[in-house]
Amino acid sequence: MPLKFHRLLLPLLLFVCQLLAEIPQCFHFTWVGAYENHSNIHTETCDSRVGDFNDIPCEEPLVVTPDDTVPDVKALWHNATEDRDNFLCQMSPGRSCVKYSYIFKGGIQNITYMCAIVNSTNGCYRQTHATGMVVEACVCTSKVGLIPCNGCSNSRLSGAMGLALCLIILYQWLNKYRIL
Repeated sequence: MPLKFHRLLLPLLLFVCQLLAEIPQCFHFTWVGAYENHSNIHTETCDSRVGDFNDIPCEEPLVVTPDDTVPDVKALWHNATEDRDNFLCQMSPGRSCVKYSYIFKGGIQNITYMCAIVNSTNGCYRQTHATGMVVEACVCTSKVGLIPCNGCSNSRLSGAMGLALCLIILYQWLNKYRIL
């Protein structure tokens, strides 16, 4: 009887893991860069920041960091206390994740993370302006259960997917040596 229970347990665990797996997502916010008075950020909007310059991407919410450094999106993704859904958008057919950065003299001035329809394949594209400003757009497609690709490397598995893989390997090993 225990043999049958173990054979039913693994598919059940895999089914539960699949239900818990997240759909692909992208980060969705604008880090405004160095910002003098952090308490004023809640009164700002994308319209007030970019004005008539419609070609400059901006996505709300607007974000500042305590020391004006680039946001740690890995920490945001793994922080259970932060309401990270405010900083994410769901991928849908035809859309990609984009990280749009303005870089001047080697320093990142601001970054917009977003879901967008783009006419390019995955990769990073740079344009240098006469002023020395570099605009970089990185396009990628997130995978189910992984940290959004427009934030950082997507080589880490979510807990649910990691558990599922471990259980499959354990099951195959136990079955191979006839322990089950």
